[in-house]
Amino acid sequence: MTWASLGVRIGGLAVLLPIVLPRLAAPEVLVWQMLSTITLLTTWADFGFSPTFARVIAFARGGGNLADLHMPLASRKRLHEPDCQLSVGAVIAAQRQVYRRLIVGAMILAAIGGTTTLLRPVSSLSDPAQGWIAWMLTLGSCLLQLLNGAATAVVTGFDRVADTRRRDAVLGALQLTTAALVALAGGKLVAIVSCYLVWQIPLYLLNWWQARGLSAVAPETVADRERDVLIAIWPAAWRSGVGILMSAGIIQASGLVYAQFATPAAAAAYLLAMRAITAASQISQAPFYSKLPALARLRAERRNDDLLKLATRGMVLAQWSFVVGALGVMFVAPYLLHMIGSSVSLPGFTMLALLSAAFFVERYSSMHIQLYSLTNHIVWHIANGVTGLLMIALFLVLRPLIGELAMPAAMLGAYGGFCAWFASRLSLRSLQINRASFEWRTTAGPTVILLSAIIFGALLRAK
Repeated sequence: MTWASLGVRIGGLAVLLPIVLPRLAAPEVLVWQMLSTITLLTTWADFGFSPTFARVIAFARGGGNLADLHMPLASRKRLHEPDCQLSVGAVIAAQRQVYRRLIVGAMILAAIGGTTTLLRPVSSLSDPAQGWIAWMLTLGSCLLQLLNGAATAVVTGFDRVADTRRRDAVLGALQLTTAALVALAGGKLVAIVSCYLVWQIPLYLLNWWQARGLSAVAPETVADRERDVLIAIWPAAWRSGVGILMSAGIIQASGLVYAQFATPAAAAAYLLAMRAITAASQISQAPFYSKLPALARLRAERRNDDLLKLATRGMVLAQWSFVVGALGVMFVAPYLLHMIGSSVSLPGFTMLALLSAAFFVERYSSMHIQLYSLTNHIVWHIANGVTGLLMIALFLVLRPLIGELAMPAAMLGAYGGFCAWFASRLSLRSLQINRASFEWRTTAGPTVILLSAIIFGALLRAK
């Protein structure tokens, strides 16, 4: 069901966009895309706690202990009983404490930051009031997504990924179907955005109900043990959070920045390209990310051979999935938009090729970081922190030279020049496997096909 749930996101491009784009003006499309981007950024504002808690719950169920979570000896001294069995109940209780505070802070930041970035684009609408109403509804969706992230982390930690993906698939399909029908009936921005909020409610309630049932079987814990868990996981969580915000956060926020100085049509084209390639990237995560709970359990059980086989299979499928999606974005999507009479077109081939290559290297890097994170030595803040700073520096240098191509070129340079080799070096060393052998089995084929397609496309357009 992982493929089905993430495959619904293709529907957002293959079904909903062809209906919406001819019916909304370019300024409305821009605001709609910005609202989607802000929603995505808000889901990352949990600062790395959702994947961290999912991983730690799975780790606890595999027999891990607090000492394994808190590797540095100096840090272990702060724990009351560092070598005791890690309690699933303690992890879940600690999660409740964290998310109460985290959601309040994230919503305040989303409200302030989102309102600021939307001021100029909303003012270009024929009816700005509709844009602000849509923004209020989007804030409601952001809140529900944060709450849903907490519930999903528990369910994922209990290795019930299929359950959450099944619900994602069904309710995501209902979201898309409702939004498409509303758009066909003449509904505009507010009506379309409302469709997403309406179906977020049952999705959260269903995930919360299952998480509550799974939590009930975990043994009760005492306050001291919850504090020990928080001390142990905080370094991993903040490092993961900084890593996410300094990588994917910068990439997605670039569209919001671009909208502050570009024309509505140009900004909408850039955001549409980002949405298309991001969808391809997210869909390609399914074969690998769905295996993370099982990989965490195998690591806790010291079954490294089985871990390597499972990780290899997941990475191969993930990279081939992305290549297929990227080829569709580069070669098929522009013609489809022209055929449907869209008010917004995609950028040129060079932009799409750079984005495809950059996101491919980003996916490669992220999977290796996730593999290394199974050791509970979190380096997200180093890998993606340095990468994010490099992206910003390269963007500032390249912007006067190549204009709108600066962001994808900076992303490709930063990930290829640092993050890819840094993350893979740590990951492969932890797996104790030869690089050439591993890359030949996982990355060589997808890389050759993607590069060949980009060269073919460039030559085709040069004629």
